[in-house]
Parts: sequence; C-alpha cells; structure tokens
Amino acid sequence: MIVYKAIVIDDEPLAIDVILHHLERFSNIEVVHTFTDSVEAFNYLKHGNEVYIVFTDIAMPGISGIELVRLSNSETMFIMTTSYSEYAVESFDLEVIDYLMKPIAFERFAKAIARFENLKSQKEDRRPSFFVKEGDEYVKIFVDDIDYIQGLKDYAKIVTGNNYCLVLKTLKSIESILNPYQFKRIHKSYIVPLPKISQYNGKCVLINDREIPVGNSYRESLKDFLNGNKL
Repeated sequence: MIVYKAIVIDDEPLAIDVILHHLERFSNIEVVHTFTDSVEAFNYLKHGNEVYIVFTDIAMPGISGIELVRLSNSETMFIMTTSYSEYAVESFDLEVIDYLMKPIAFERFAKAIARFENLKSQKEDRRPSFFVKEGDEYVKIFVDDIDYIQGLKDYAKIVTGNNYCLVLKTLKSIESILNPYQFKRIHKSYIVPLPKISQYNGKCVLINDREIPVGNSYRESLKDFLNGNKL
C-alpha cells in the first residue's frame, strides 16, 4: 500500500483536530506535520520536504491558502477548507482537489479523499518509471521519487524518501537512463535530480535535508546549471 504524506494548516487548532480525526480512518494518508502559521508551512514546503497533499484553511494571516497554492510546487495537491463560501470560485480556478466548508462532515471529507486518490492514480499512470531487479523481485521506481543514487562498488543504492533499494548496476549505466530527466553526476559516487537541489554551498548540495558531496571535477558543470536557473 502506498502511503501519502500530508500536512494540515489552520490558524484554529480545533479545526486541525477535526481533520486529524477524519484522517484516522484513512491508513494510506500519513500526517507528517501540522501548522497554525501559514508562513512556517510555506517554508516547510519550500525546503523540499516530501508532501503529497495539503489540507489548508484559506483565510489566514501571513500567507492565505490561495497564495500558498500559487507559491507551491505544482506536484503538491491541495484540499481547501474555510468558513467563507465566496472563496470557492477562486480556489477551483487554481485546480485544487476540493473545497470543504466548515464544519466538515465526515461523509463530505471522504468524497474529497476519494477525489484525491483518483487524481493521484491518474497522475501516477503518466509518471515516468522503470523496474529494477532487487534480489528475486522486480521493483517499480518512479523517476520523480528518486532523491539520489549512490554508487557502492558493483551496486547502486537508489534512495526514495526514507526507502532505498540496491541494484546490481553501475552508476554509468543508470546515468544514461536518467539523463533525459535532469539527473546529473555531481560526484564519482553520486547522481542527483537537479530540480530537487534546494541549496549548494560549494562542497555539497542539499536534497530533502540530506547533504550530498560534490566532487571537485563536477563543480563547474553544477555551477553552470545553477547559474542558468537563478533570478
């Protein structure tokens, strides 16, 4: 079973409690964090933390729920909650999953979750992926789930979030497969997805709070990529 990571944002703690209570009945959704401050929530998302679905109130101080959708990664899905019906049209224009009026009844909440699961399934059918042989099993790896790949002599360690698999492949052979998806060798022992880099200090890159070293001979080409994507 795939478990989707979620966060809940609302400046009213009781409203957060309602959503947490409803989510107790959905074992495929794991709440990894709750926020009463939308700016803190934005910073959490901005720093590359893995989040598939966000439950957020709309009318909040700091950053509104609608502003949060506009500023966030396009792959993150949102379910909006509010006490004010006038926000409905604007939030649906942003292609959010659903719009829930408070107080949120469980039956209505369940319909929103079903819509999320359906949309996620459709997206995953279109996501690039490949199979790797791990022991006697073939494991499907979605390209955009990969955080980095580490070379370990005759094996490669493919890391996806808190999980990994070991495959009998060289980094060179994997690099040729992943080149079309903006993966790049940054060290003799590491390949990373360039769009997931959140920070570079000259010695290492940061991807989902993991520090990955950059080899001397790879620094100039990495700088070229970063310079080409700066403001």
